[in-house]
Amino acid sequence: MKNLLQTPVTRFTLPIAVMAIILSACTTNRIFTENDVVYSTKRVELKYYVRDKDRRSPLTGLSQSIVKETGPGNETTYKAYDVLYLTSSAFKLDDKVFFIIDNEAYPMTLDRIELENTRSISENTSSVSTSDSTSVSLVTGYSENDRKITRFSYKIPMSTLEKIKTANQFSLRYYSGPDMITVKPKQKSVRKIRELI
Repeated sequence: MKNLLQTPVTRFTLPIAVMAIILSACTTNRIFTENDVVYSTKRVELKYYVRDKDRRSPLTGLSQSIVKETGPGNETTYKAYDVLYLTSSAFKLDDKVFFIIDNEAYPMTLDRIELENTRSISENTSSVSTSDSTSVSLVTGYSENDRKITRFSYKIPMSTLEKIKTANQFSLRYYSGPDMITVKPKQKSVRKIRELI
């Protein structure tokens, strides 16, 4: 075990992996507050991420931001910004978003929908030792990662938010061709949503 921790790859990748975990924990489930001088509003934003582990689902992850804006007359609005990451073979998402609160569906009225297909190519490398015991990195091939990204924005009615405050269960529902995609935010995220409200 001691020799394993002393290899150059482990010495560099272990600290990077730890930093990535720390940074991802710092950027999600946090509430940020700032004043918008342009619109004379106070903005409070919550952002969280859910990774989907269901292998049958085309969804790989969901990022949701909820923005609470309070204007000069103390009028408050809540707006959600959902970013869904789907596999390349997934059907286009239906233009529908539902909040499911204690087994009751609440449809959201969508303001905006954006679609994007992304492709990234990365090199596969392996390390080969030469006759003089030095190590050389060789490209052994390429990996292609295709995915579909769908963005929704919509206002959340106050009556729906009031139900989330006292709900036992909360999830989001989307439809992609034959697939019914249900996303259940973690309890920590639900607590933060209640804190935002």
